[in-house]
Formats: sequence, C-alpha cells, structure tokens
Amino acid sequence: MSDNARIVEACRLAFTGFEKNERGPLLALLADDAVFEFPTSLPYGGTYVGLDKFKAFWADLYENYYEYFNYDAIDVLDAGTHVIVPVVARAMSKHGRFMENQHCFLFKVKDGKIVYGRIYADTAKGRDAIEGLVKHPSRA
Repeated sequence: MSDNARIVEACRLAFTGFEKNERGPLLALLADDAVFEFPTSLPYGGTYVGLDKFKAFWADLYENYYEYFNYDAIDVLDAGTHVIVPVVARAMSKHGRFMENQHCFLFKVKDGKIVYGRIYADTAKGRDAIEGLVKHPSRA
C-alpha cells in the first residue's frame, strides 16, 4: 500500500476549486532538486530543476502570459510511485482571452516527496490564448 496520503491531500488542495487553489502544502512536499517539465511547444515550456526555478517559472507565467491560471481536479490517483492528477484548467491571458483546457499532471514520488513532475496538455489551446488567436468555427 502506498504512503502518499500527504501528497494526495496536497494535490486535492492545490488543484481543486479553481480560484480556491491552495498551493502551499504541495510546494512544501517538493524535493529541493525536483524536476518539472512543461511542453516546449509553449513559449514558457522547458525543464525546471529545483523549487526556486519552479517558483520563478510561475512568477514568469503570471508576469508575462496570464492574469490567472487555476485548476479543478477531476481526480487524484495514487499509483504508488506516482500520483496522477487530471484537471480542468481555466486561465485568462494577458490579452484578455479565456481558456478552458484539460491537463494531466504526473508526479513521481520518493520518500514522501515529489521528485519529478510533468504536465500533459493541449498546448495549442494555451498558445492560442496567449497569442490572442481567434477561433473560427468550421463550416463543415
């Protein structure tokens, strides 16, 4: 049986309720050298190593791309060595464009800490939101 109860609860707090997201408990469970990967098809994508780089990533996201970026968890799945969190994301770009998208967070855990994280998302929606691209319905 897994011993990820603290991580599962921290994920519920961090990824539930959109504007009520409480990220502090999850940040406290990150290993000092945790690695996070964000799709490089986004202008802010890349690999970030360590808590300071992860926090700087989020500061950059809010400074340059989004007014807000919040989540609501569909579920939090404890898979022993990993915790998986499918979410609905809602964000408002600096251009005033609203985005709703589904993401999936994959966290690798070791000794009660998150050591690796990756987000899987429809990156075209994020890119369209921050670039202000207008979606035109298909005539089909």
